Amino acid sequence: MAGPVTEQAADSGEGLDWPLGGRDSRWPLFAQGGPGDQAKPSAWQVLVLSDLSGPDGRCAGGTDDEVFGVLGQWGAAASWLEGRKLAVLRELIRRRPDERNVGTATESGLPWDWDDRLAREIALELRVSVPAARKLAWAAWALEARLPGIGRALDEGRLDPGKARLVIQETDILLEPGTLARAEELILAGLDRCKTWTDLLRLVQRAVVTADPDGARKRREQEEKENARVRFWREAAGTSALMGAGLPTDEALQAHAHVDQRAQEYRAAGVKRGTEILRVAAYLDLLNGVPLADRLARFQAEDAAPAAGNVPPDAGNTATDARADRDRACPAAGSQAPSPQPDSPGPPVPGPAAANPEPAVAAEVNLILRHLDIPFFTAAGLGPQAGEARDLGVLDPTLARRIAEAAARHPDSTFCLTVVDGAGHAVGHGCCKPRKSGRNRRGQRDGPPPPAPSGFTLAPAGGSGPPDGFGTWILRLPGPAGEFSVDLHRVPTGECGHQYESHRHDPGHLLRHLVNVRDGKCGFPACSRPASQSDLEHARPFGHGGRTCGCNCWSCSRSCHQVKQSSGWDVTETRPGYHQWTTPSGRQYTQGPWRYPAEANLG
Repeated sequence: MAGPVTEQAADSGEGLDWPLGGRDSRWPLFAQGGPGDQAKPSAWQVLVLSDLSGPDGRCAGGTDDEVFGVLGQWGAAASWLEGRKLAVLRELIRRRPDERNVGTATESGLPWDWDDRLAREIALELRVSVPAARKLAWAAWALEARLPGIGRALDEGRLDPGKARLVIQETDILLEPGTLARAEELILAGLDRCKTWTDLLRLVQRAVVTADPDGARKRREQEEKENARVRFWREAAGTSALMGAGLPTDEALQAHAHVDQRAQEYRAAGVKRGTEILRVAAYLDLLNGVPLADRLARFQAEDAAPAAGNVPPDAGNTATDARADRDRACPAAGSQAPSPQPDSPGPPVPGPAAANPEPAVAAEVNLILRHLDIPFFTAAGLGPQAGEARDLGVLDPTLARRIAEAAARHPDSTFCLTVVDGAGHAVGHGCCKPRKSGRNRRGQRDGPPPPAPSGFTLAPAGGSGPPDGFGTWILRLPGPAGEFSVDLHRVPTGECGHQYESHRHDPGHLLRHLVNVRDGKCGFPACSRPASQSDLEHARPFGHGGRTCGCNCWSCSRSCHQVKQSSGWDVTETRPGYHQWTTPSGRQYTQGPWRYPAEANLG
């Protein structure tokens, strides 16, 4: 393979020995893992990329693998170029200091503030709005004065400009330098594991809450009290938009659950509409006090009307209708706020506030030992780790504990317990079942009822538990919920004993649930669809001798399954929970098991 082409070699003609009109000898450098594929962006790299891409972008002579390598390097170069633009903006900031603060500067030499008129000059030159120019100037300043490590990541192509702005925005609330530095350290440590925008957003949110948990609570409470708002505006199509912002999180979760539950009631009554259409109807009906029967009558009248030339009533967002098929027995791992079901109201739904100042919550809660999802130690008041709601985002510890306690007060709540290893991967899981109380033959309790525990406690029950598992445990919840028995099964992430294997194509309920716990989401790296809403896929097809077992099964959404089945694509399970995708170009990408929230593991 040819070595790297340097600027000096180009000047001397060395290394540029491809025949006229033939294949450029620099192409092999950009195969996966090659020097060009891993190079840091620079001005010279941009010249090489330009040569290989050609004036029309046809990449003459390059294989699919090599062209993908050039594509990735163009992405890194775009970040580097954005970093160079922001460096020039910093120089302009140095040249336009605020006259009231002349002589004062940060450690990097930047003025603490700059002339606001600079934003107008920037806006004119870059043809953007003044507010956009102000944001750009702030980003340039922050990437040197506040977040130098993030600035270097941008220059090195590890972050694209949009993601760098996300980090700046989410950390803007951290004012104490030490706290900000701690958050930046956590973000940089997990940066390379972020494959999607959502991955990065969750990483940054966790870092901010972890670095300053008490501040997260104070900021949330201040926002709820001072900046909550409702916005109403007309859209370009003539429709209207109604939005609430700065809402109390627990009440917003309650409202979201009510909308979902009403939409499912429409579906259960036989209404043929897309899921989002049903949610819009539910949202407006709940705001306007429209009874269920009235809306159903309206839907029936619409269906009975002549529909010639109209879109069929069941057309719409059918991709999200998989919510109705989710597992009802207990939540998938990490599912803090799953969709409600007819027999289980689902996400946090506080009861009437007037009747109880500390409302109960009907919730499906997954507690995680070592670190929590609503973390067990956070729920028990023993740790400051952040919680997480999959449909919402990161929860600060105070709110996570409050939701866990409210869920324990509601008779319809269900609990699961997941044990994770040091990397945050699930290794054990059990669904909590109420323990039978001691009663005599007449159905009377033997002795007085035990006192209700004041918090979350967990202790071994002394039983052997499931075969090859982690034993049986007793979980005590605060309030009237009482005691639960938890049989901890081993999650198939390492060596597989095939104890949950099915000899049919379809898995048993327990195997499907444990695979969902392990995977967390679809096994395609760039897909965020929850595992509980995905299909169970065989890595080696069942018809070709593949096992229906945790060592050969994984979660895959319908759309990703179609990609897997298309020409040129291949997926192998290198070990339980790890899926290696090979694209038509021959490039390979790996997705590992779900990483549950942990203070030292924010990726």
